[in-house]
Amino acid sequence: MPQLVIGNVTSEYMFACPLTDFDRRGTHKQHAVSTRTAWLLENGDAMLSHRPLTPDFLAYLTDRLGLDGGTLTLLAPDGPPEGTFLDARTVLTDPLVNRLSQIVGPDWTLTPYLYDRTIATLADRLGHADAPGAAFFAQGGSDFFNSKSFFRAWATGTGVPVARGQVCRSRTATAEAVLALLNHTGSVIVKQDFSASGYGNVLFTTDPDVAPIGASAKHVTGRRPARSDVEQALAAHFPVVEQTRDFPVGLRPGEAVVEVYHPHSRTLYSELYVPEPPAGPELLDHGDMRMEPIWNGFAVPPVDLPAQAERTMTEWSLTMARTLQLLGYRGYLNCDSIVTPSGEVLFSEVNARIGGCTHVHAAARRLLGDDYQHRHTLLTRNDLPVADFAKLALAIDYEPRLRPDTDTGAVVLVDDSPCTGTVEYLVYGPDAHAAADTEELLRRTAETL
Repeated sequence: MPQLVIGNVTSEYMFACPLTDFDRRGTHKQHAVSTRTAWLLENGDAMLSHRPLTPDFLAYLTDRLGLDGGTLTLLAPDGPPEGTFLDARTVLTDPLVNRLSQIVGPDWTLTPYLYDRTIATLADRLGHADAPGAAFFAQGGSDFFNSKSFFRAWATGTGVPVARGQVCRSRTATAEAVLALLNHTGSVIVKQDFSASGYGNVLFTTDPDVAPIGASAKHVTGRRPARSDVEQALAAHFPVVEQTRDFPVGLRPGEAVVEVYHPHSRTLYSELYVPEPPAGPELLDHGDMRMEPIWNGFAVPPVDLPAQAERTMTEWSLTMARTLQLLGYRGYLNCDSIVTPSGEVLFSEVNARIGGCTHVHAAARRLLGDDYQHRHTLLTRNDLPVADFAKLALAIDYEPRLRPDTDTGAVVLVDDSPCTGTVEYLVYGPDAHAAADTEELLRRTAETL
């Protein structure tokens, strides 16, 4: 059956800040990310994204996937050509809802990036209020399973291995938790409850050489810092509330997640699909997250991961997916974890939504086959400098080692060359070494354009 794919990748509660707080480049980046969902399209589908695909990229996508572009319906909300966020103020306008009503029939399905309350309202207006999971989402169900603080509660209660930590609601309590946990590894990370890709997280460490993987700010402290110093750092860089009942403008109550940080750990992800029962959750893909220091791509499957760690990670991922299914969640699920230097697997969060890996899996499955993870190593990155996408696509087609019809190849996943001068790419090879060589060749090729 046809689907309406909705690239609502940015919401205030996902980033714990008003959307107006994004700078120009960050805004363009989010609009580009919205177009990732195009890799989920099939003939006859429709897609609503922050902005339209560039004409060159649309032709590239339909060619690579063998789609008939004439059967696709691509929409964007009214607004500037560089893009508009898909929040309630734009998605639920009468003109857009009326237009979607003329496209989406009763036999259609909705595939949003994030099934939030806005999408639940849209589903109701399109006559899809009885779709699987729709009632759960209409009650704000996604809020729970995209919350880092709620994750710590239900994960701890069900035995999921997580790092030592504490959920706090005031700046003083957060600072005290940092001080109490600092002696375990010498490093503590403070996470925003609702945020994505590590943005807004703060690392406190006694070791200046520790890399802030998964954090956007680092503070080097003494072994026994004063609470006032920690509070001052939080006041400058972290939107946690000063007092228990102070709610910052544009934010939810200021939950902060404080966890022991394990330096030199390996960062992993797993992606699953949670269907309507009686079918059980399915593991789709898993791999390394390339953190530089925040997430900037994947290696799929994980490279040289010990078998026991891989089993632990995938088995707990399936266990968590079953828990969410029991509680009413339906759709894509992403689980983030680390493997510590001692080999311990610890989970840090789940994201109950389409993730940065979903379009990678969709593209690889359709271009390389369902068993691509057993025959190839994939490497992706988000920000390859490219001034002209068409020239890059042509250069890929003329280079035998990049053309995607052999054991090695390159695919452009997102074209943001008009706005930020970058593209997102996927390269692959029969093993990790070959994939790395292909990646280096692609980067050299782009530099010559």
